[in-house]
Amino acid sequence: MKGQWKKVAALPIRGARSVWRLRSDEGGALLEFAVALPLLMTVLTGAASFTMAFYSLQEVENATAGAVAAIAAEQGTVADPCAQAQTLVQAALPGWTTSKLSYSMTITDSAGAAHAYPSSGMTSGSGTFSCTAGSAQLAATEPVTLTVKYTYSWLPVLAFSPSSPLSASETSMAD
Repeated sequence: MKGQWKKVAALPIRGARSVWRLRSDEGGALLEFAVALPLLMTVLTGAASFTMAFYSLQEVENATAGAVAAIAAEQGTVADPCAQAQTLVQAALPGWTTSKLSYSMTITDSAGAAHAYPSSGMTSGSGTFSCTAGSAQLAATEPVTLTVKYTYSWLPVLAFSPSSPLSASETSMAD
């Protein structure tokens, strides 16, 4: 009885060998390639996604630094420094999805008190990030801090595409 089961179990293997004309070692390389290819593609996709995320972070940092430097340099001439910062950041990042950007600004007045203007509850693309009172609080030799967060969507790896915030915070002294 045991000998019959061995013959039955070997039928699919013999059938596959006869269909593909494979001998005992010829299918080994194909099997190794079939196992290694998904692993290789996962590693390559992860590396490409990390590279793109790092590039995006650098772009957000550059846009934030330029915007906060312009706000600090234009002390007293800008009616709404928060809206101006939002406009400058979006101009520095053309083609980016503005709804994935969020902003916050901290302006220190001449008395040394920090005034925070978060963008909570706003829709970033609508231009509602506003701090009209902030223009009066810009003081010479006092810091202005702008924080910009961008929600980055990673490349899908194995049908899983997480997103995470990339955050850049820059401080400049008002002239």
